[in-house]
Amino acid sequence: MTEIRTKSTSLTTAQADDIVLRISDRVRLVFRPTILENSKNPGAAVNGVFLYQRKKKSNEWEDFDTIALNSIKAGEGYKLELKSEELLGLLLALQPLYQLKKEQGVPRGERRFIPVTPQLEQLGILTSQDIRGILNANQALGGSLLSKLLSWAISLDDPSTLIKKLLELEPSSVAKLNAALGLHRLRAALDSWEENQGNDDEEFWQNSLTENSFVLEQVFSWPTSVVQDKAYVGGKNVINKAGNIVDFLVRNRLTQSAALIEIKTPATQLLGAKYRQTFNVSAELSGSIMQVLNYKHALQENYRTLRGRPEDLFESFDPQCAVIIGNTRQLDQQAKTKAFELYRHQFSGLAVIPFDELFDKTRKLIQLLETEPKQEAESLDEDIPF
Repeated sequence: MTEIRTKSTSLTTAQADDIVLRISDRVRLVFRPTILENSKNPGAAVNGVFLYQRKKKSNEWEDFDTIALNSIKAGEGYKLELKSEELLGLLLALQPLYQLKKEQGVPRGERRFIPVTPQLEQLGILTSQDIRGILNANQALGGSLLSKLLSWAISLDDPSTLIKKLLELEPSSVAKLNAALGLHRLRAALDSWEENQGNDDEEFWQNSLTENSFVLEQVFSWPTSVVQDKAYVGGKNVINKAGNIVDFLVRNRLTQSAALIEIKTPATQLLGAKYRQTFNVSAELSGSIMQVLNYKHALQENYRTLRGRPEDLFESFDPQCAVIIGNTRQLDQQAKTKAFELYRHQFSGLAVIPFDELFDKTRKLIQLLETEPKQEAESLDEDIPF
């Protein structure tokens, strides 16, 4: 597929790439076309010149010096012969330039155009109903095509034309697409949880929750956004040691109030040995709580230094804390459940949340989002008077 590159030379002209007609190791013949606005004859939209070029030592091509026609003496003249293949190549190369001028006008600035293939041309003339029917019959193809189109859209240097087309869509269509993408991300996060419940790699869960930070928004009852994962909250001494790094520093999106989240893994034990009629909590759970409380203390002490400029990031009034740890499946006896619940509800401003509880909130959110469209459709059906 041959691309066309153009560069403005005036308000009404744009020079296109040279068309190579003949070439050898050191010399070549080119036609240098110019697209122009011809008010007298709009169809005559391309002119140009033939040029011989030589190759420099740097392998770049430079134009030969030209001789003006008015310098020709009696008995002298110029002759430029084009072979049949060269003339055909020139005609074929000029056709896209005429078409470009007809569809786009004279391009402004530096532009790059790629001719449409027959396959894309056929796709372009399909109606929305035709495309819907084809893709509904083959959803795997639709998903692959959408992924490629989105990758293309993200990579555009100038997405203005695409944005104009998107703005032509009905707001409800954009909302449905946004909801579908959101549901897909939620399902992907839930699937990852189902497949990795036994994973005891803390770094894996750090990365997973960083990539799916919306899951962390279920930790607190207020609207949450992540400020930083693996955030430094102070504590280093004069030899740059003993710094405190909390797994997630988050904030209330409305008040900017900070909160701290420490994570372990779903495999981390919640309880320890039995103690008379109850159970001790595990060293990992009690240690995690003391760890996040220590981070809170460090943040409070170093807040002014860490915050930087007054408008930066977050406020630190009385940071709430959370520890995400373990799995309630470990609580296989009523006595264990009782011991865990009694322990974790004794803390003010600190929540202890097992991983399965956190992802169950994600599951409930998916169910809610999947149910609402059905209810809206049923409501619309009831409003129809016949």
